Parts: sequence; C-alpha cells; structure tokens
Amino acid sequence: MKVPPQFIRYFELARGLYQTGPSHDFSHIERVFNLALHIGAEEGADLEILGIAALFHDLARNEETASNGKVCHALASAARTRKILTELGEKSANIGMISECIATHRFRNDNYPKSIEGKCLFDADKIDSLGAVGVARAYLWLGERGGTVYVEREQWEKTDFNSNCKGEDSLQREWQIKLQYIKDKLFTETARKIAVQRNITMKKFLEILEREVHGLE
Repeated sequence: MKVPPQFIRYFELARGLYQTGPSHDFSHIERVFNLALHIGAEEGADLEILGIAALFHDLARNEETASNGKVCHALASAARTRKILTELGEKSANIGMISECIATHRFRNDNYPKSIEGKCLFDADKIDSLGAVGVARAYLWLGERGGTVYVEREQWEKTDFNSNCKGEDSLQREWQIKLQYIKDKLFTETARKIAVQRNITMKKFLEILEREVHGLE
C-alpha cells in the first residue's frame, strides 16, 4: 500500500510493535488505517490525528489476551501510545487527542468517542469485523482459540452471551449477539453506508454455510 508521506515514520514504527495473533495482526491495522482516512476525509476529521491513532490503536491487544480480559486493550494502548508520542516530541495537544481516540475505540465498554476523529476510528475498526474480511478474521480468531466452522443454534444458545471465554465463541453466536447489529451502532453516515453492504455479504455467507453444513446444496 502507498502510505501518505506524513505517516511513514509512524507506519514503520507501528509495524514493528505489533506482536499479536493473525486476527489482529498488522494487516488489520493497515485496513483500519485506510478505512479511517477514507471515512475521516468524508466526515471532515483531522486526518493527521486520526491516521496516527489508527496505526497505534491495538498496541496492547496482546496484554488483554494474556490477562484473560482483565486489561482493557483500548486504555492500555492509549497509555502506550502517549508514552511513544511523548518520546517522539509530538505536541501535547495532539497526543491528548490521539490518546482519546484510542481509549474510546473499543466496542465492549461504555467509553464512547466524543470527537469526530474518535468516531471515525471506532467506525473503521468495527467495519473490519464485517463482510468478507469479517468472515476471514472471525475464522482466524476461532482458529486461535480452538473454535470450529459451524455450531448449531441449540448449542450456542446455551452459552453466556456476556462471556468472551475460549470454547464459547462461534461465528454463528457472534453474528446473533453482536455482528449483525454493528451497522446500527456506528457514528458516521459514511461508515454506515459501507457497513450496509458488508452486513449483506456476511449474512449471505452464513445462510449459504447453513445450507452446505446440512447437505442442502
């Protein structure tokens, strides 16, 4: 991908800092970065703030995994980014805005973004969970956690919907309790338009999978 010149040093620095599994590897960062800049350009966001935030938004994802969810990766990533940018001599006002974007990008808590840059990052990150990319990432995630291709409704309905424990996740469960609703929880009009088609793509895949699993086609 062609990285805008003003982001090259941050891009190269970020690339070397990610030590995560394939579902949240640097290709996820690249996609969110591109999506965020696209959405931000349409929504009038400060692209410098938004682009840097996108590049560093998941720095502490491995810390959350290692702590079995006790560490919030959004807050921890914001803290790590603040330290990095301070050492780079970034303006304190910019550091504050970038850190705020990162701290508020997580779906599973109530710390929602207030700035347009934070909203664009939130939306870009969530869109990467939908569509064909979303299906691929879901199976990478399940592979990391010992999951499988298909789980029957009567099985996933018995799980705790608030749980994020290994052994309870499946694409069918995530679609029912989370993924199908993402398009309605995005902040920007630009992102919602993108999400509509991705939602259709993922729903269609699950319908085809259901038929194939049961030998109907």
